[in-house]
Amino acid sequence: MTLRRIALAFVPLFLSFSAYAGDAEDIQQLLKSKQLPQALDRADKYLAKSPKEPSIRFLRGIILTEMGRTEEGIKAFTQLSADNPQLPEPYNNLAVLYAQQNQLDKARAALLMAIQTNPSYATAHENLGDLYARLASQAYDKALQLEGSNPAVQGKLKMVGSLFGTPAAKTNSAPVKTAQATPLTSKPAVPEPKPTALPSPAPTVKPTTAPTVTPTVAPTAKPNTPPTPTPAPKPNTLDADKTQIAGAVRSWAQAWSKQNVAGYLAAYSNNFKTPGTQKFSAWSEERRQRISSPKSINVKISDMKIDIADNGTAKVRFRQHYKASHLSSSTGKTLILEKSGSRWLIREERTGF
Repeated sequence: MTLRRIALAFVPLFLSFSAYAGDAEDIQQLLKSKQLPQALDRADKYLAKSPKEPSIRFLRGIILTEMGRTEEGIKAFTQLSADNPQLPEPYNNLAVLYAQQNQLDKARAALLMAIQTNPSYATAHENLGDLYARLASQAYDKALQLEGSNPAVQGKLKMVGSLFGTPAAKTNSAPVKTAQATPLTSKPAVPEPKPTALPSPAPTVKPTTAPTVTPTVAPTAKPNTPPTPTPAPKPNTLDADKTQIAGAVRSWAQAWSKQNVAGYLAAYSNNFKTPGTQKFSAWSEERRQRISSPKSINVKISDMKIDIADNGTAKVRFRQHYKASHLSSSTGKTLILEKSGSRWLIREERTGF
């Protein structure tokens, strides 16, 4: 089973400037009829006049991918997502290209960015499920190599393979669904693309039902007094939140150390306060260059302290030990995180405590 290529079920594009709608339709038709060099030429000519138009840039990324120019396709979708971080489709297609290269960590980070941008983007959620199924398959394969006689692992690997109608030994390449050539504008609201046919999704794992606890009955001297159950202890949600926050901060530092720009940026909230009046797209591009430029980066965190406020935010103070091929420093750092769904994301970042 191999990863599916980008679907070409086209719909009319709603461009920022309607005067160029004819150019977009021509490019779509050329792409649909597999006249890829002509389609790329038309897209390049259009972008020479309007270099920031997201719809044509998105089409150009698909054209490059269809031509087998994967690295250029990755570059196109990366730049498009940096300039238009509110659009989930470029992140989704970027994840597909990373998955095709077996760069699964980068694929997962890009899908998380797509979901963060649009939590109701079903395509990205489905792709993330398929990606986790693929990672599970690889882990079970490795377990069998180490302990081939374990029947439980064999059964799990067979189950993952059956999800996609594939023999268990060949489940390492679960398909990932790609975004279609959907309407893209510079506006935050982007219509959900028409989904393409895919194999059945991974089964939902139902949580194990907690055992019933019989309440303790308090003794009483009165025979007719009904027993009073002892109230069950409330879960310590504060400790759970602190554990999740600490994990989010360490994952951010780990992505930084691995120079995984997509994973690093995925740690930031849409409400992130950029320095000064800098736009998020300009800030993210600047961070992309600074993280990618050094030959190596190592970021370690120590002395972390977490304070959770009642308004759904948390202040995290720690000492940051940064070492790159050209620089080494140790400074105090403060992050303000906010809860977004089930994740804690960085809303503010500053040096010092």
